[in-house]
Amino acid sequence: MKAAMLEIQQYLVLHPVVKMNTKLKTKYMALLKHFVSESGSRDVWDKQMLKLYSSKLGVADSKDKIKDLSFLEKFKFFHYRYFLLTDCLFISSFDNSKKGEKALNKIIGFHGERYRNKMQAVFNAFYGTGDRETIATIPGLEPVYKVIWKNRDFYSRAEKRIMITANMSAGKSTLLNALLGKKVNKMQNATCTAKIHYLHNKAGEDGLIYEWDHDLELDATHEILMDDNEANETTEIHVGSRFRSIAETDTKVCFIDTPGVNSSMEKEHREMSNETIKNTKCDLLLYLFNAENIGSDDDIRHLKYVKENYSGDIIFLVNRMDRFKKNVDSVSQTMESVEKDLQKIGFKEPKVYPISAYAAYLAKMSMYGEELSEDEQDDLDFLKRKLSRSEFAYETYYPCEIEVPKDKCNELSDVLVHSGILSLENIIFDQEGDH
Repeated sequence: MKAAMLEIQQYLVLHPVVKMNTKLKTKYMALLKHFVSESGSRDVWDKQMLKLYSSKLGVADSKDKIKDLSFLEKFKFFHYRYFLLTDCLFISSFDNSKKGEKALNKIIGFHGERYRNKMQAVFNAFYGTGDRETIATIPGLEPVYKVIWKNRDFYSRAEKRIMITANMSAGKSTLLNALLGKKVNKMQNATCTAKIHYLHNKAGEDGLIYEWDHDLELDATHEILMDDNEANETTEIHVGSRFRSIAETDTKVCFIDTPGVNSSMEKEHREMSNETIKNTKCDLLLYLFNAENIGSDDDIRHLKYVKENYSGDIIFLVNRMDRFKKNVDSVSQTMESVEKDLQKIGFKEPKVYPISAYAAYLAKMSMYGEELSEDEQDDLDFLKRKLSRSEFAYETYYPCEIEVPKDKCNELSDVLVHSGILSLENIIFDQEGDH
């Protein structure tokens, strides 16, 4: 399976099959599984897609193969035959029209040659090789195809790859969760397995989070996302989710999350991060500092490694200055100090910006109706007040202005603006990757 499939949005909620009774759903799923199997598909994506369909339709996931279709004669679903073709293509051959032709011919054989021309027209529309007019003539099919065509456009784009590196306790996982607008990464400081996490933006929101961690889960629960699969002997974990923010994030982007590199932690983590930085092609590197531990030996060591082994664009982010005390710590002085230290190491005209990853994360969670713990709600209330002070208006340090639509202006959008997250998103999602 290609990791790019994790960027595909599901359309099942728009499908008329969801309104069928259980008996008809069961028959439909039996047909769908049969034709997916007949198309020669054995991919993990196909298997999990059928499992997802069965789960969302409330139909038992039978593993028995159909040997005789005669009992389905009166359930030919004449009203849904084009949905059956579309589902089979979507599940088994989204990016392989030659494989899709097998499904097309099998389904035509089942429904009859008199439907060939229209079936062929639907097939052509699915792969973008024919006109779209036929789709508009079939009741209920056009909304589904709008999702499919959006998927195909998104799938075909160049991907912007953004790597994130930091020492432990800098808040890297919190920043990633804030950028995604969902909790997909562990935020505690407990030692995790040495894996590179690839976080893919999906073509659209479908309420599902995918995880490919040896096993493929297309409706990953919080527990699945928080636990690494011990059976995964590779160095990679892939997650697919629609990124959420005030503005739609339509950039095809993948965040590459590397393990923390503190010398006191697992040597394997440091070596894996260093190898990834040195050998993985990306469009941008985000280096995250912990403002409470600026100038540590670990940071200096890692910065020197980055300077010697990475030659692309870098943005340096200073996190956790929201913990500064009035008349004790200074945001502006800290920013100046970081910039001077980077110049001493050899970074010319470094781009250094402040960020409050935790405030951004809490504000997005609250904005999208995600449940916060009592402590998290207390923290959010505190950060609303703190970031409203002029010295903590982080957006003023960025080279872009943020305008929030009037209908979205409230206390939470103020937090997102002042946290710096919207300014950062404006920079990193501004253009597609060019490789």
